[in-house]
Amino acid sequence: MELTGWLGPEEFWDQYDRMEALVRESSAEVPCYAVTPWSGPVALGEWDLGSRPPATVGLAHGTGAGPSVQTWTTTQDPRLLVGPRRMASEGPRAGASDIPAGHDPLPAGPGSAGPGEEVLIPVDGEHVPFALWRSAGRWWAAAHHGGFALIMEGTGVQPETIALHRIADIEPYLHGRRAQLRALRGET
Repeated sequence: MELTGWLGPEEFWDQYDRMEALVRESSAEVPCYAVTPWSGPVALGEWDLGSRPPATVGLAHGTGAGPSVQTWTTTQDPRLLVGPRRMASEGPRAGASDIPAGHDPLPAGPGSAGPGEEVLIPVDGEHVPFALWRSAGRWWAAAHHGGFALIMEGTGVQPETIALHRIADIEPYLHGRRAQLRALRGET
């Protein structure tokens, strides 16, 4: 390890291999959903490695530089994911002191749809009603399906044009994440 706190390539990838092993072991415990149609890059998203089964798992579609959709499956209240993400994107609401005190992380903001807007999104062929919030160039959607909460955040693609399907193989998403990390680290 260097004094800056950065790991050298061998040490970094050894540690990353151990993380990937934990993801593989837990990937069947909570369903992961991919976006279809999707022809762009995919990668592993956020993944709870601190509990079994994981409380939240996620997949990333796109790079963030163009159209992108993040998907999460969680055992928790979807507002715990959507609210902070909306706040990070839009900034705090006027007059809101903080999320716990407000305890209403999903109200409509300027130019946003309130939780009354709904969109039907196919999930494994079944049309599931998702609550939808829109902001300038970004949207969030949340629903309950199969005993879990499903959450999405998208840019550059309309939620009405996509579907979700449960993945059986996590490997393409692990490979995509490795490619992203190699690029960020300047490795080939």
